[in-house]
Amino acid sequence: MDDIDGGRERLTEHLHRLGIENDVPGASVAVLAGGEVVEATFGVVSTRSGVPVTPDTLFMIQSITKIITATMAMQLVDDGLVGLDDSVRSHLPEFRTADREVSGRITLRHLLTHTGGFEGDLWAATTSRPDAVQRFVEDIVAVARQNSDPGERFSYCNAGFGVLGRLVEVLRGVTYEEAVRRFVAEPLGIDELAFSADEALAFRTAIGHVRPNPDAALQPLRNWAVMPPSNPAAGNQLAMSARGLLAIARMHLADGQTPGATTRVLSAQSSRLMRERQIDHPAVLGPRSAHGLGWWLQRGELVEHGGGSTGVAAMLRTAPRHRLAAVVLTNAESGGKLIDDLLEPWFADLAGVAPPAKFSTPTADARVADPRPYVGRYESRQGRFEVARGDDDQLWLTHTPQHETLEFAERAGVTVDVKRYELRPVGDGIFTTIEAGHAGEDAQAIEFLGRDSHDRARFVFSGGRASPRVD
Repeated sequence: MDDIDGGRERLTEHLHRLGIENDVPGASVAVLAGGEVVEATFGVVSTRSGVPVTPDTLFMIQSITKIITATMAMQLVDDGLVGLDDSVRSHLPEFRTADREVSGRITLRHLLTHTGGFEGDLWAATTSRPDAVQRFVEDIVAVARQNSDPGERFSYCNAGFGVLGRLVEVLRGVTYEEAVRRFVAEPLGIDELAFSADEALAFRTAIGHVRPNPDAALQPLRNWAVMPPSNPAAGNQLAMSARGLLAIARMHLADGQTPGATTRVLSAQSSRLMRERQIDHPAVLGPRSAHGLGWWLQRGELVEHGGGSTGVAAMLRTAPRHRLAAVVLTNAESGGKLIDDLLEPWFADLAGVAPPAKFSTPTADARVADPRPYVGRYESRQGRFEVARGDDDQLWLTHTPQHETLEFAERAGVTVDVKRYELRPVGDGIFTTIEAGHAGEDAQAIEFLGRDSHDRARFVFSGGRASPRVD
């Protein structure tokens, strides 16, 4: 970065333009390049209060919390308290899923790589007391459906990180929140963080924004946190400043050390291992998309983790070989587009990162030779997918939200609808989804995985999750 003041001015100008273009109420950005840190902010913490965003403003970081949890898990490895390939149950005897025998083979590595094979989106409330994570593991995970064998396939698993959080609690003898402060935040000098609305009141804190319906204006959420505090280790409620989160990224780029090498938070070996490929993602996520220990590995250069939920979009992105890092925190789901528009040119210029590969949208007459393997019903805790054959042999997918997804929507004051999509083939088991009545707009891709004894697909992979066939 040639000039820190000039860099800040350019970043602020760019952020301001993108915030307006993408209808984002507020955003905070912190970047590290050439050993220099530059911060920029835009907009307001809430359209109701009009309070401006400043560099110390806290935003929900959601699933970026998983990098903190993974860091503390690797600290346990560094201290010789656990091994990556130890069974979880050897250290946490109460851990089990609905399949006691199979879940006994789940290891720490499986949890860190989302390959434990059990239902991942378990959002039922437990308590708001210090036993919240314990109750989550013993009452909710214990009855979770085991969808596949450990290590068989990647499927994003929030519940697995809840188990890791409980493991940290047991082996450290403190609550998850206390562990974050003692083993990550304090060594890095981070005090701008909050685990609850009560704690957030001590800071200038952003609230998420939503549209009650597609035609409505953005408005603040009815509640600061939509998700319950049951699983803080996966990212239910943690809020941080962009510069606080950048301190964590900077530590990882320095292989576990703080600036000036004054304190070691994580061993160099563990920090590097977290960034090494552990398992490839399904093809639909891209040709070089893989998972490390906690980190998403993208496009050969990027080591990152995003965070998103109702009214929130956030990203922590690094390019370790170039010692680049960026944190972008926003208080609207439309912040996802802002993040892409802001970071893609920057990482292309400074790290040579090519834009993400996209699947082209086939013409309306595209068909698979045999649609029968895909037809059927697939289901996860939060949604049901039904694939049916149309009159002219095209495939249609209907997605029906359920359980906590509906509860969270009601809590946020938004509507969630049953969606119907046309499926057009683009590769082996890969289809683009064209929403009925919206041909060509924001087409996404899904993938059907595995085959059963009747030559039918075993899973539909959408949104990073593999939902099993249930018919």
